[in-house]
Amino acid sequence: MTTIDRRSNLSYKEFIEKYQKTGTPVILENATEAWGENKIFTPEFFKKNFGDRTTNFATEKYTISQILDLTEKSTLENPAPYPVKFNILQQLPELLDYFKPLHMNLCTPNWLKAKVLKNKLSNAMDLHIGGIGNAYEVHKDTYHVHAWLIQLYGEKEVIVFPKDQEELMYPGKGGLLASRSPINIMNPDYEKYPRFREATPIKATLKAGEVLYIPSGIWHTTKAYGQNISTIIDQMNSSNFKAWRNDVYSYKAYHDKKRAVVDYIAASFIGAACKIGDKIGVKFE
Repeated sequence: MTTIDRRSNLSYKEFIEKYQKTGTPVILENATEAWGENKIFTPEFFKKNFGDRTTNFATEKYTISQILDLTEKSTLENPAPYPVKFNILQQLPELLDYFKPLHMNLCTPNWLKAKVLKNKLSNAMDLHIGGIGNAYEVHKDTYHVHAWLIQLYGEKEVIVFPKDQEELMYPGKGGLLASRSPINIMNPDYEKYPRFREATPIKATLKAGEVLYIPSGIWHTTKAYGQNISTIIDQMNSSNFKAWRNDVYSYKAYHDKKRAVVDYIAASFIGAACKIGDKIGVKFE
């Protein structure tokens, strides 16, 4: 993989065969058109409808309007606070009415939508608001979920790394740290992390209305060169269930091995039930 494919009108069958089964990222240029009004998510839209909603970041509390003002003025020298996250499911549930069908006819089946997993593990859905100078940490998604990065407004640079370069990311040791890298993508410290020089980042620009599909286990990050708004849908199904279940065990075992065994067994039963659900046509929405 040397580039990220850009596809329009990708069929579900081809998506599964060419991208999900092979673990290959792809930019879906018109996936959010399934929502109809997919170009309305401007800063003005969020200020008008959700401007007073608050969230905590570090020791501060911010409203959406405040973060929009800060990111509009953000610079490389004085970047806005980031990532200030607003949990859509809990803090902005009305926004979901604009995201139907949430699966965009491609992100399905999604076993994380099973009732037994509601609001648990990696089943959050956050609104991210960024500006110039903002960059996310280098990471792979926890619980080995597939991630659907949806650009609602503005643009951002997305950076992914081939699967065979995990050691070059200097992942942490134990628990959730194993999915996080200490490397600052804006200013890598090659003296401290010399092997990162060997990494071959694959870059692309994600525009408003586009979606980046990031398969399970892919290390990635983003950089912002202007104000932008995005959200992410996490997905788990038969294609990444075993890796998800292994993380359920390993993350818990770092703190409590006995409880980890219980969680692993529970995850196995959940997976078996979801597989049966797929066969009988249950819709995980």
